[in-house]
Amino acid sequence: MSPQPELTYADGSANRYVISSTQLNYIPVKPEESSTGMYSGGEPATVTINAQQYAALKALFEKALAQTNQQITDRIKTSGLVAVGDKQVILKPVSAIKAEIENKLKELLGR
Repeated sequence: MSPQPELTYADGSANRYVISSTQLNYIPVKPEESSTGMYSGGEPATVTINAQQYAALKALFEKALAQTNQQITDRIKTSGLVAVGDKQVILKPVSAIKAEIENKLKELLGR
């Protein structure tokens, strides 16, 4: 069985979510990294996920890769960046799949 690809998502504020087959890591933006110098994405977090949760996230990410009508070519504020292994796309700021991914990630993090 081949290893599962790493999934990465960066939200519209550049907070990052890195997902392996066993855990979800939330890496928030710090004020010194933000464009305003004041925004904070909160506290970092790591949660354990099971194979079913990973598979659900992977399916969402692959759906985002396939929905070319929800993608844009350049990263702008409030857009989302989705990556599955070495494949990545930028999602439009107002995109149903972007909202679905963000809601699922927040749910898994208990937020």
